[in-house]
Amino acid sequence: MEILDLASKGIRRITAAYGKKIQQEVVPQTIERNPPEIIKGDAWRVGFGKAKIMPDLTGDKTYWIAGHGSGHKMEGVLTPVFIHAVWLDCGGKEGFLWLSADIVGLTNVEVERMRAAIRSSSMIGNACSVNISCTHNHSGVDTVGYWGKANALHIPSDGKDPAYMKMLYEKAREVSEQAYMDRRPGRLYSGRAPIPDGLFSKRNFADKHEVLTRLRFAPADGSAETWMLNVGAHPNSLGGDNRLLSAEYPYYLRREIAKKTGARVHFGIGAIGGMDAAQLDEENRLNCIQEQGALYADAAMGITGETEMQPEIRFLRRRFYLPVCNNVLTLLAMRGTMSFTPYPCRESDTGIAMLTEMTYFSLGSQKLLLLPGEMFVSTVYGSYTPAETSATGLGPEVNPAPLCEIAGDPSMIVYGVSNDMTGYVVPPNDFVLHPTQPYLERTKDRFGENHYHETNSMGPDTQRVIAETFKEVVEDFGG
Repeated sequence: MEILDLASKGIRRITAAYGKKIQQEVVPQTIERNPPEIIKGDAWRVGFGKAKIMPDLTGDKTYWIAGHGSGHKMEGVLTPVFIHAVWLDCGGKEGFLWLSADIVGLTNVEVERMRAAIRSSSMIGNACSVNISCTHNHSGVDTVGYWGKANALHIPSDGKDPAYMKMLYEKAREVSEQAYMDRRPGRLYSGRAPIPDGLFSKRNFADKHEVLTRLRFAPADGSAETWMLNVGAHPNSLGGDNRLLSAEYPYYLRREIAKKTGARVHFGIGAIGGMDAAQLDEENRLNCIQEQGALYADAAMGITGETEMQPEIRFLRRRFYLPVCNNVLTLLAMRGTMSFTPYPCRESDTGIAMLTEMTYFSLGSQKLLLLPGEMFVSTVYGSYTPAETSATGLGPEVNPAPLCEIAGDPSMIVYGVSNDMTGYVVPPNDFVLHPTQPYLERTKDRFGENHYHETNSMGPDTQRVIAETFKEVVEDFGG
């Protein structure tokens, strides 16, 4: 028996015992099926805020890069990183606040801390909803904890820096105040553009959904527009040898648009499970991310045939329990590597669940969904792999309905890694684990294809639970 087989058995025993303890000691919270909230008015008002979120690299402090393995020390700066905020309302006092940060993600524990910091501002009291999306760039500071220095068993320590996290919360409040003070009336439009050959994946996807979406706010006074952009591509092209801080392609995307149009850009990623930006230059990684940014900027600037949105915001935030079958991530949480609050769960292999959330909302007729994980594109837009070519040999009938089908809207925009970071969401007929080292080591399927993403998933039931929760949300949403 291999040493990792023994390690895997040991991890399963430890986490199973932990789950039994949680089931005996922890009482789960009751989750109500809350109705949506609605903000109406005569005209849109939108405000924008922006601030750098740079670590102090002048001293002796160590910052860990969030991506491509643990224990990678940051050695310098390639591009600055930012946090942005958009305030939306319909002319009245109540508003919808939406932030986006150039970080890999935040657990829901840190999201609640950031929300508390934002709501401590007297200006933000009328924000009915506060949401935090992340660009999920893999060349930023570790804000989750997963990428700290690893021990001899390759188990990382907590890579978060308390001072950096505190600064991040303060900057979140600062840009939220900026956005609130910047609000001005105008018109809001929704549009989209195809980005053929703009995405890349090593997984067997029938449809990569190569689409960029844009929400464009045009102020009535002719001042700078605000664009909210979305595309389903990991910003991680600098690779595992990179030791420099960077926002990767989102930095160049925003810079190109600002230079050519003057627009301020709030950016978020879509269904990025197993999906990268197109590898436009495999020899020169810096040029690659610059070209990626230019490609997406050109697509955004070339959008035509927009639809004007009427001034109404309808939103519904729903908390839900997600079963945690991943014993390796459970062990890391037990060690304090990531912030995590366990709840009892009879359905999961570990005996525990995590409490997470989704927010479904509409801006006029445009529907949007903020999700905590990294969705595989088929779980949102469909085009499941048939039995003949699926990793498991199972057909699409074992998979839940795609989210756009549940919403009854193929044009719904999905933002991933929002308000929590819960790992990959893989459809059941493509979900394959190592037979003796599940979640510890990647494996190959019946076609010899690698399956890494499952090792960073909460488990095979993740998509089902998200789909069932979203079905209830859609039923309750109305409109």
